[in-house]
This record gives sequence, C-alpha cells and structure tokens, in this order.
Amino acid sequence: MNRPWLCALALCAGWLPCALAQADCDFDDFPVLDEMVVASIAEQLQWNNQPMNVKAFSFDGPESSISAFYAGKWQDAVDFSKFGDWQQILHISEECLMMVQVQAHNGQSSGRLMLVNPPAAELASRVLGSGVPMPPDAVVVSDMQTQDGASQGQLVMLASSESLEDNLRWYQSEILRAGWQTNHLAQQQNDATLICSKGREQLSVVFLRHEGFTQMLLNRVER
Repeated sequence: MNRPWLCALALCAGWLPCALAQADCDFDDFPVLDEMVVASIAEQLQWNNQPMNVKAFSFDGPESSISAFYAGKWQDAVDFSKFGDWQQILHISEECLMMVQVQAHNGQSSGRLMLVNPPAAELASRVLGSGVPMPPDAVVVSDMQTQDGASQGQLVMLASSESLEDNLRWYQSEILRAGWQTNHLAQQQNDATLICSKGREQLSVVFLRHEGFTQMLLNRVER
C-alpha cells in the first residue's frame, strides 16, 4: 500500500517532542479550502508515541492553488519540499505539526492532511516497541498503534544486524516460549513470513534481508 505520509512522518518523528510545547490541535484548527472534499483516513493513531490524525482530500484545481493557499495561511512559518511525486507543505507551531501532501492529476489535485500533536505525559516515557517481541539487538525504526472500536493494532518496524535466519530462529523459539501457536511459515532466500496467534491476538512478522542488516515488520492485532 502506498503510504508516503508514513515515510514523511518518520523523518520528523525524532525531533517533534523537542520542537513542540505540551499542547494540542484538532482538525478545526487545520485550514482547508472551501472547495476541498475531505475524508478521514486514520484516527486514534499513535506514531512513535505521538498522536496523529490523517485525512484525505480532493480538489478540482491545480496543485499550485493548494500551495498558494497554505503559503498565505501559514506565511513565514511554512516549508515546501518534494517527496517523490508529492509536494509537501509543512507548518510547525508551538502546539502541533501540520503537513499537507498533494499531487496533481489532469488539472485536479488530491492528497493528505496530517496533524501531529506532542505526546501526552504517559506516552512520553513509553518504550517504543513495547507490546511485541523483539530480538536483543533489534532497533525500533517506527512504532504505530491504532484503535478501531474494540480492535487494537500495532505495526512495528525493526532493524537488526543479525542474519535473516538467526532472527527467524529467535522468533520461532520466542513464540514457543511465550505460548503462541504458529499458523504459517514461509521462507525464501531473502525474505520470510511468520504468522502466529494466541487467544484473541494475532502476530505476523515479515523478514527482509538487505545488505548488512535484516528488516522486520511486525503487525500485532487484538480483537
């Protein structure tokens, strides 16, 4: 799934707690053009312990109209950059971060509005990756938590200097020790997938071997 907003937010997640005061915003504070059609994508989302909401929008007009609108609204507190095919418009206030990602399609525009608030006190000290099993040498790249009604989810990306095979063996051992049941295991030369369950929880681990490190994507769902 194409989610450039996740990659973009990963770049600024590390310094947001230092850049923002302890306050918050909501989408009532996010300026939009009257002609924008806006729909929610993600609510009650925690990205690296930071509350984040994401909305999609469409606009019957060129991307330049979107850029001009936000340049006027945010004036000196706005930054423009490119992320692949996307124009990014970033605004950071004392309360929160707002980002617009937009791209043009045959005279029309579409994109995303992202609102990131500083972490609440109880989240500020939470260890990233808490809630999923992690090999001892693994480093947390990102930790996203969602809640949809009674269903809770967590998507964690890890990096490890150990081989794919060593990490896979660690998870197989840890799953048995923690009482999980293996439902599916598939392995090829440079990737592997492990799916297991315990009670109402399901955990999938995707392993990807890169030059010099192994990337692991853990998706935990509790219903």
